[in-house]
Amino acid sequence: MKKSVNPQAIEITRRFFQALNLAIELGKVDGIKGFCEAHNLNRVKYATLKLTIDKPIDEMTYKCIDVDALAGICNDFGVSAEWLLLGRGKMLKTDAK
Repeated sequence: MKKSVNPQAIEITRRFFQALNLAIELGKVDGIKGFCEAHNLNRVKYATLKLTIDKPIDEMTYKCIDVDALAGICNDFGVSAEWLLLGRGKMLKTDAK
């Protein structure tokens, strides 16, 4: 049985990488490696996810990001959870760090 992934999960993953890319551009984190090390996440998984996000689901090694990564991007960089999870509102909270 092939695992299916809800299209909303893919969109959350896209927004996660959009926010992470902004944090990298602003010098708030030293790339995927730095973010993964700070949150004890598998760097290979996240680098692979980023590279394969636009491929068909059956060609993706990894399907979804971890809840720890979602919490980390929100806590560390002031990313709005509502934007990240639902795609509503602005990426950064007004009281962002």
